[in-house]
This record gives sequence, structure tokens and C-alpha cells, in this order.
Amino acid sequence: MWLDAFRVQHYKKIRDTDWVSCRELTVFVGKNEAGKSAILRGLSKLNPSDGEKYDGLKEFPRRRYTDEFHTQDWPVTSGRFKLTDEERVELAAVCPLLEKVRRVTCTRHYSWRLDVEFEPVPQVPAATRAVFIECLDKAIAVVQNLVAPEGKGDAITAAKQNLLNALDGMKTAQEQRPGEELTPKAEVQQVVNAVSAQANEEWKKPLLEPVSVPLRAMLERVVTCEKLAQAEKWIGEHLPKFIYFDKFDVIESAIHLPTFVNQVGGNGGTPRVRTTHCLFKHVGLDIQKMVSLGRHQQGQDANADVRRHIDERAIHFSAASNAMTAKFTDWWEQRRHKFRYQVDGDYFRVWVSDDLDPSEIELDQRSAGMQYFFSFYLVFLVEAEGAHRNAILLLDEPGIHVHGTAQAKIVEFLQKLAKTNQSIYSTHSPFMVDADHLERARAVYEHADGTTRVSEDVWPRDRDSLFPLQAALGYQLAQSLFISKRQLIVEGLTDMWLVKSLSLALSAIDKMGLREDIVVVPSAGVSKLLPLASMLIGHDVEISALLDGDEPARKEGKKLVDKLLAGRDRRCLFIGDFLDGVPEAEIEDVFPAEFYLAAVKAAYPGVDLTFTPEEAAIPEIVCRVEKLFARRGLGRLEKWRPASVVRDRILEKPDGIPAATVAIMERVFAAVNAAFAEVEPKLPPIEKH
Repeated sequence: MWLDAFRVQHYKKIRDTDWVSCRELTVFVGKNEAGKSAILRGLSKLNPSDGEKYDGLKEFPRRRYTDEFHTQDWPVTSGRFKLTDEERVELAAVCPLLEKVRRVTCTRHYSWRLDVEFEPVPQVPAATRAVFIECLDKAIAVVQNLVAPEGKGDAITAAKQNLLNALDGMKTAQEQRPGEELTPKAEVQQVVNAVSAQANEEWKKPLLEPVSVPLRAMLERVVTCEKLAQAEKWIGEHLPKFIYFDKFDVIESAIHLPTFVNQVGGNGGTPRVRTTHCLFKHVGLDIQKMVSLGRHQQGQDANADVRRHIDERAIHFSAASNAMTAKFTDWWEQRRHKFRYQVDGDYFRVWVSDDLDPSEIELDQRSAGMQYFFSFYLVFLVEAEGAHRNAILLLDEPGIHVHGTAQAKIVEFLQKLAKTNQSIYSTHSPFMVDADHLERARAVYEHADGTTRVSEDVWPRDRDSLFPLQAALGYQLAQSLFISKRQLIVEGLTDMWLVKSLSLALSAIDKMGLREDIVVVPSAGVSKLLPLASMLIGHDVEISALLDGDEPARKEGKKLVDKLLAGRDRRCLFIGDFLDGVPEAEIEDVFPAEFYLAAVKAAYPGVDLTFTPEEAAIPEIVCRVEKLFARRGLGRLEKWRPASVVRDRILEKPDGIPAATVAIMERVFAAVNAAFAEVEPKLPPIEKH
């Protein structure tokens, strides 16, 4: 199952997160005490790997506990899951009524009850005791009106009496129980069997068939409901486990092997034992075998068997050391480390040297960050392939003790891990936020009422909560400014989103995109165009600009050409020059109006986008929508909201990009690529659509 979204309610500081969408990798960003840990821990208990259930005394919001906790069975965590094709087939085999089900929503309560809802919602026939009583009444009425064929009066009289006794008795039993309670299959089967027992001769069968019809229909309803209950149980049994990590214990440098073997056999679940066990497992060492290989005793004569065992152990440790050195180098790039595993008597030791200092030092004498990453790497690489395979990983502040660049490596590690294990982590570090994938970020902040809130489309105004996101963007911008020697300047962040995503999408469908060595950089408005361009040119960076077609952009573009580009006007391009009849066009105008308006509707649900004739006449689509927002008092149109929808849609389905947009952007990208090559652009022909 794939977690599409989740919701946490009535848990610690959380009143209601509302539905929070999830991706392959999702990050919760916020300051300390905002509630990130509570969200992850609350979510983990939907189906916890450690078996820990909700504790209302400790976890229900404290200020509400006395007055509210005992008034109902409060829901805590809900998860909306998408079923795989295999799971859909298996579910339909359990209950054919659910053949068309694609998604399920599971809600866990404080009582540990699990509610399951199917999507689409199946049409479930009523099978309560109240409905059963109605069926019994129909059957009783039919029995009472039975007319005996000629010569069969006595037989029918006896059959009628037997049936009425059975039906009346069952009705009385049903009336003594709650009417909305599901009728047990055995009770319905009992009266169906009673009718069948009376239809023991061929002439009786057609006579008693009208009695059987409502009862058999009730039996089918009950069977369907029982299968539905079995399907709900099946869903509960097949929910992915949630693995919650908040501690990553580092490995000891000197491990007493006999003690460790006993710990693994006894309580192998402690964090440090678990991490050490991963070390041996990762490099293919059977530690029990290593212990059993033996060693020379003091005063013992030379023994060929013992010597062979010692040699075998030395070879195992040498091979394992080389394997770890090679594997760890792929992840930790600050230095190239070399590991050496050694057995000294009953002690296993880890020695570490690096390319800057060949001196061997015990692992626990290295930096805290290096130890942490070493342990972190082991646990997740090993356990994601073992007990946690296909589970959902919840990581609370991973990488908190390591350097910023190492934190960025952890994010790369998590991206790879998320391909087999959907992962969610929390952080307040900007280095743990991938600015290229801000769609993964969910801002966690403390509302004025003291409760935890989550936002994925509108960033909160709290500066502390926003800092990691802002810093991540700033860091990415600073890095990109000088790494690439060819940079295309656009006006704003949404322009960068759309240009980059269109370039990637067009390349994916074998159309012309930007050259791979071109980095797209936002200038945060045309007023900052010249200072940014001047700084880049001063660092030997080649630049071009792709600007809106309005008057301010053309004015600043001319300054750029005259003052910094030595009159090379092909280096400054305007979107309006690529669209017929829309000289002041913005990047959003490369899309057909209906395509962009669909994104506006998705970003602003419920907004009526019916334009007045004057508004409809405005050629620029963003300006048109802004006029509508102003007329209706909807506030300012936040361009990034529909832009993020457009970006996601074209990246998810590149072949769904309108043909007209493809034609326009091929010409734009051809012109940009040619500008950097200092050649006349070979523009694709304009296609009529």
C-alpha cells in the first residue's frame, strides 16, 4: 500500500492536522517544540512496528483530558492508502463487492479500534437485526396465507405450524437484541434450513418457494457483510508497518564478542546492540561463527586446527574491512576513510584512518558526525532490506549531529531509501531540505491557540518556522550562482519552476529542452536583474535572460543588453516575442487558457472563474485572473499556487503538455541554447493548432 495522505487528531499538542499529502519522500520543517515529533509518533501508531499503543492518559491533549477524554472513543490517526494491483486482486478475492476499490482510509482510535473505509464506497446491503425482522414478517405473512393443494390439507397444516413456530421464535429472539446490530449468519441459516426441512417433497417446493425468497436474500446480505468484515480485517493485516526512529546509537569501538552474542540472543532490540548487529550483517559476518573459530590458549602447543581457524577469521575481517571501506566511500565524501576490523582476544575493534591522516584511530575517537553517519548508514541500509522492507520509515531529526554538507548526503541517502521504503522525516536544518524539491516540504508551526498546524501550500508567517525553507532556497541559489558557467536569468521563482519543469518534460518526450549545462536562476524581480547579472559576469559566468514581455521587463532588458551584454540582444529574450498577439506575455501565457485555469481551480477550490466580457478580453491569463480576484474581493492571486500545480502536472505526465505549449517552448529553448552558443537559432517552425 502507498500512503497518499494522513491526518492526526487529538494527540498531544495536535487538535487536527487536517489531511497532509505524502510523497515518496516527505519532510516536516519547523522549529523546536512546533510538534514535528508528535506528528511522527502519532502517525507511527496507526500500525506501529514496536507494538506500542496509544496511551490516552499521556497522549490525549492534557488541557482537554478531564472534560473530554471519556466522552467518546476519539480517533487519532487516519491514513489514506492507494492499493497496488496485486492487493486489489487479493481484496476482491476476499470480498467481490470490493472489486472496484482503489483506495482505503484507515482510522485508529484510542481504544485501538481500526475503522476501514473503501473508495469508491461499495453499496453494502443492510443486514441488521431490524432488516431481518422485516424479512421474517414477510415470510410469516406468506406462510399464514398458504393454501393447500387438494388432498394435502393435513400436511400443509403441519408444515405451516412448524414454520410459524420457527419464524416466530426467531423473530422474538431478534426483537430482544439491538436492531442495528449485524445479524449473525448462523441465525439466518437456521430459518432457511427450517424452510428447507419442510420442503421435503416435490409438491411442497414450489408452494414454499415464496417463503424462502426473502430469507435467502437476507442470507446473501449477511454473507456479503461478513465478507466485507473479512476484507476490513484483511486491510488491517496488510497495512504497512510504521517504523519510528528517534535515536541512532553509535557503535562502540571495542565490542566484547561473547557478551554481544548473548545480547543478540537475549535482548537484541536495544539501539546500540541493534546498530552493532547491523555492522556485522552488512559486511556478511556471522559473529557467532567468528566467536566459535577459536584462539590459542596460554601455554598451549602449536595446533594446526586452531591456527587455521585464526587465519580464517583474519581473512573474514580483512574482507569485511575492505567491503565497508568501499561502500562507505560512496556516501561519506568529506574524506576517504579506511576501516580495519581487528579481533584482540575476545574483543572486536574498529580502527579508522583517512586520506589526510593515515594514523589509525578507534571509531569512538572520530568526530561525532562521522560516528553518527556511520551508524545511521548501517541501520537503514541493512534494515530496509530486512524486517522493514516495504514499511514506512518515520525519522525524527536524522542527521542532527552532523555537518551541513553531510546532512545533504543524508537527504540523498533517504531519496534512495525511499524508492523501496516510503519515508517521512522531520528537521529544522536548512541542509536537510532539498531546495530542488520543495514540493516535499510540509511546514509545521504553532498556531496562536497553542496547537500544532501543518501547511503544505501556504507557508506560515512565523519566521522561525520558515527559516529552514528560506535558508535552503538561499543556499541553493548561492551554490548555483557560481557552480555553473552558463546561467539563464528569469524574473521570479515561479518562472524558474515552469521553465525548468518544461525543459525536463520536453526532454523526456524527445523534444528540445535547455542544454544540460544551463542553470536557471531567479532574480527576484526585474529590479534586481542588473545587479545579479553584473555579479555573475564578474565571476566569469555566461548569462542570458528570459523575461516577461511587459514594459518594465523590456526596459530593464534593454539596460542589460546595453550595459552588460555589449549589445548582444540575442542574450536577452522576452516571452512575448514567441506568442502571436500577446507582446506582454508572461511564462504562464505559453499554456492554453483552459490548461492554466484548471490549475487555478485546483489551487483555489470553489472559486468561480466566470469572467466578464472585459476580463475575458485581456490576453494575458494571469492579469485576467487577477482582475477577477480583485472584482470578487478574493485578495491577491498568489501565482506560485497555480504554478506549483502546473509544474507537478507536467512533470508527472510530460506527454500531457498541450501541443501548442510544446511548439512555443521548443522555439524558446532553441533561442536560449543558440544565445549561449553565439549562433543564429534554428527555431522549429510554428505549428498551427
